[in-house]
Amino acid sequence: MTDRGPQQAPALLVDVGGVLLLHNHELLAPITARYGGVSDRAGFQRAHYGAHNQSLPARGPAVDYFSVFPSHAGIPEAHREAFEAEYRAYHQTRNMCHWPDPNAKHTLRTLKDEGVPIAVVSQADGTIVQMLREAQMCQEGEGPGVSVDAILDSAVVGYDKPDPRLFLAALERIGAEPARAVHVGDTVYADVMGARAAGILPLHYDPFDDCDDRADHDHIRHLGEVRPYLERVTTTA
Repeated sequence: MTDRGPQQAPALLVDVGGVLLLHNHELLAPITARYGGVSDRAGFQRAHYGAHNQSLPARGPAVDYFSVFPSHAGIPEAHREAFEAEYRAYHQTRNMCHWPDPNAKHTLRTLKDEGVPIAVVSQADGTIVQMLREAQMCQEGEGPGVSVDAILDSAVVGYDKPDPRLFLAALERIGAEPARAVHVGDTVYADVMGARAAGILPLHYDPFDDCDDRADHDHIRHLGEVRPYLERVTTTA
């Protein structure tokens, strides 16, 4: 990306769960495998995103994630009830979306090195700063991950997605304008609609093209694909 100086640089807002931190296949795939479902990282992540997009569609009502995940994970019908009960209970022990995506981390670092302001915007419970640091994904200032400009936890800020005030608070923290910003998130209702309401270009993080409304908004399959959109907001703002 061309160096345009701090006043012209496009800004990146990025969600955490499903984009920077993924469901931990190392802990969860053994459970699905034990019930006859997927057993590897690729298969597990494919199942997760399929269930996630089905449970929170762009159009139509939301459905329970845990009730649809077994079919995406390939759990035989006879084992789904028992699997769902164990899987749901396991998720109640801690937030399972804590596995750091190394490709996303690489993209964050590259963009920061190029001078792109980055704010992390998460629908969370007050623990997202700690989770990101423990995962060595990112933090404000020095630390084990990428040094980003701001991390906003909805529980701390006081606004939940899709409230545009959460996104605008992020822009204020990093000194960016909505017309020069892109937000990447994995949920249409929370991320796409919230960013759009704030005047920010929304990108749906959709690794397997599962979204049920491909025409309504732009999609990317991995974080590295954000580059052309950062260029777009620079040239059109």
